[in-house]
Amino acid sequence: MSAYAGEAAATVEAVLRDTFTGIDTLRSLAVDVHRRAVAEGRAPTTTDLETIRPTVLEHLSAHDRLAGTGVIAAPGTLADQPRWLEWWRRSQSDGVPRPLAVDLDPGNVGSYEYPLAPWFDVPYRTGRRVVVGPYVDYAGTDEYILTFAAPITSDAGFFGVAAADIRANDFERAMLPMLNTEGPATLLVNSTGRVIASNTPATIVGSMVRPGHGDRRELPGDDWSDCAGLPWFLVRAG
Repeated sequence: MSAYAGEAAATVEAVLRDTFTGIDTLRSLAVDVHRRAVAEGRAPTTTDLETIRPTVLEHLSAHDRLAGTGVIAAPGTLADQPRWLEWWRRSQSDGVPRPLAVDLDPGNVGSYEYPLAPWFDVPYRTGRRVVVGPYVDYAGTDEYILTFAAPITSDAGFFGVAAADIRANDFERAMLPMLNTEGPATLLVNSTGRVIASNTPATIVGSMVRPGHGDRRELPGDDWSDCAGLPWFLVRAG
């Protein structure tokens, strides 16, 4: 482990912590929505879920790194819609937050089958946070992103997932100072070998690094223990 590994871990942990702090706020608000409706003897509605919207928009405004954030309801949990996303995204062209418009009818070809997405399925099945990506969100935004997600669960049951997207290029930009400190041709790689950030044009984000490629070092990070797919690794490719 290099002398700078502690700084590298701190940089990654800071981004994770900042992102999940916002997600946890949305989780808490969504839990309150669910509990209030159950206490009244009814299922929550999209109108109930809209009460978290000011906080969603506040998070987008306060954190330039976020491409989108919000809450995704589990199928069948809302009274007035079988599936629903209280999700807002920041436009790359003008930076204005807009609701994500997707086809949520499972009977239609090309509908947004978010229950099958790893960022929804893993928190649902395991009760754990997850970081997925980088991947192209073909069904949603058509952007190359990382999705950070956490389950919304309480004594009222599983309600859905709170999540945030960071565009891959924005995440890489946040990692570059740390990678440059580590040395030339340094990569941040996830547990499947996919490159998350790179400071060399020879290896781009999203490419795969074969086992045994370069000097691979696991970043220490106790705060990553409940994120499926972590820890991540530094790879010195040069």
